[in-house]
Amino acid sequence: MADLVASPPLSVQRTAVRIPRWASLGVLFGLVSTAAIALYGPIGVSGTYPRFIGAVSRRVAPEFAASNPYLVKMGSLITQETMLVVGLLIGGFAAALISGSRAPAADIVHAGETSVGKRYRDAFVGGVLIIFGARLAGGCTSGHIISGITQLALSGVLFGAAVFGAGMLTARIIKGGHAS
Repeated sequence: MADLVASPPLSVQRTAVRIPRWASLGVLFGLVSTAAIALYGPIGVSGTYPRFIGAVSRRVAPEFAASNPYLVKMGSLITQETMLVVGLLIGGFAAALISGSRAPAADIVHAGETSVGKRYRDAFVGGVLIIFGARLAGGCTSGHIISGITQLALSGVLFGAAVFGAGMLTARIIKGGHAS
């Protein structure tokens, strides 16, 4: 029995599991999205563009605006979605200020272009195409992906997978197979 010397208790080392910041922000985003849908309904931003066109048309050509069923259906410019768009713009400017970035987004995203004018042209044309496609599809990525997936809609999940798959393929093609 003398061989059995009491050894000090084993200390169990516990390491805290650190959740990556992107994951915790993703969970927060999911909770806020769920609350927004529960309190307001599905959200989206692409309807803001035709609402803006409708508001301008009501000022410039009221007869045209009143006779256009689509503009009448879209309604007033001031909606929750419009405030979401305003919040996105403010958030983008705030993020740029906080990050200290001095380069406009068009300089970063379209860095392969040869001039600043071409970068802004490409960004503008891309934005118009996105708006056109969103209206053609009956909603934008915020409506189809964010609201759709939050509501567990199969169409939202499929659309999200298609968007991310197409984005990865496009990045690979643009970067010549060197996408990282």
